[in-house]
Amino acid sequence: MNELSSFEPDVEKEGSPTLLGDKRIEGSVWPKSIRGSTPKVKGSCQIEKAANESAHFMRFHVPCPHCGEEQYLKFR
Repeated sequence: MNELSSFEPDVEKEGSPTLLGDKRIEGSVWPKSIRGSTPKVKGSCQIEKAANESAHFMRFHVPCPHCGEEQYLKFR
């Protein structure tokens, strides 16, 4: 799902977009759900909730210009 934060929290009174999307891939031989978005309001953002519930969380890592050690970017 792309730009999950822009989706309505309830799609036509059938449930959340993540729940509906996950139901669509249940019968797949190789199910995969990828969610990406620009975060919006902290605490009520769907991508924040999805990230907190996920077993996997990816971060951007960049080398330090001084020592070369990998560090992840922190956005404020």
